[in-house]
Amino acid sequence: MNAKKCIVLDLDNTLWGGIVGEDGFNGIKLSLAGPGAGFVAFQQALLDLHNKGVILAINSRNNYEDAIRVIRTHPNMILRENNFAAARINWNDKASNLKELAKEINIGLDSMVFLDDDPVNRALVKAILSEVETPEMPSNPSDYTKFLIGLPYFDLAALTDEDKMRGNFYTTERLRRESEKSFNNQKEFLKSLGLELQIFIDDPSQLARLAQLTGKTNQFNFNKYELSEKDIADFMNNKDYRIFYGRLTDCFGDYGIISFAVVKEGAELWHVDQFLMSCRVIGRGVEEAFLAAIAKIAKDNHAENLSITFVQTEKNKPAQDFLEKYFKENPVPIDDIIDSPYWVATNLLSNENGKI
Repeated sequence: MNAKKCIVLDLDNTLWGGIVGEDGFNGIKLSLAGPGAGFVAFQQALLDLHNKGVILAINSRNNYEDAIRVIRTHPNMILRENNFAAARINWNDKASNLKELAKEINIGLDSMVFLDDDPVNRALVKAILSEVETPEMPSNPSDYTKFLIGLPYFDLAALTDEDKMRGNFYTTERLRRESEKSFNNQKEFLKSLGLELQIFIDDPSQLARLAQLTGKTNQFNFNKYELSEKDIADFMNNKDYRIFYGRLTDCFGDYGIISFAVVKEGAELWHVDQFLMSCRVIGRGVEEAFLAAIAKIAKDNHAENLSITFVQTEKNKPAQDFLEKYFKENPVPIDDIIDSPYWVATNLLSNENGKI
């Protein structure tokens, strides 16, 4: 079973007891003792998972104003609006909402776990979206926390720093989407973000994350093969190769390490054997900036051409589109490589040996 990334949550009788539209703000069960204590403990367990990188989202058939008031202002709510990457609080069916949430968060439906106390909603989702994990929930809310802890869907044994940041990243991504709505021009929006790409060369401090990227990245991956930490370290220690990776930040926060490349040096030709980027930043000009940085280093070392390996898979259409746009010839003259977009500031950092 693939590890899951996101828990999508119902509200009534899942995050609190009762139906807020009928029982009212003061009538729902959400307390530190008594009938509402199980819901508070459940929320705390969910927050613990969120702080370890699990994405949280809401899927509730409810009046938006009633539900959001509880989330924002109820004194015993543990989870607040900023803990959720996205929300669908409406009267649409749960399956349609899940499809929209997956698209908005930019993850696959097979990365989701749906928790809902209502067996009718669970049956609907299981029938329409079998790829979404929809476990049977306990009938007693006091058992919710034990149930959650026992779910086998989340691989928390070997978390990288990037994993722990994931929940917060998707929350800040929601803020970016809201900000984008105020711009008529996408390039002006991208400029407003203050994107900064730090590029590291042969830096061994992030081997675990780099190895993870090679295993998990599918959409923007030119040559899908998984590398171990030792494999990457061996490339770094080989005088014929350079390992590039990028860390991206903007005015909303830190995206973490999002790009990786294995490059073989030659006298006149440099060859990119592996080139990949996290899907969460595709389309913001960062892929062009990363390639331009590699081309600059190659040119500074007197190379004239750059070639790249591309192996087609079922999932890497975004990589293929990029290839067809920028590698009409392969190899391509380095002087023909696109410059970094003006809205992405690029900062090249050498390793401790000063290798650039």
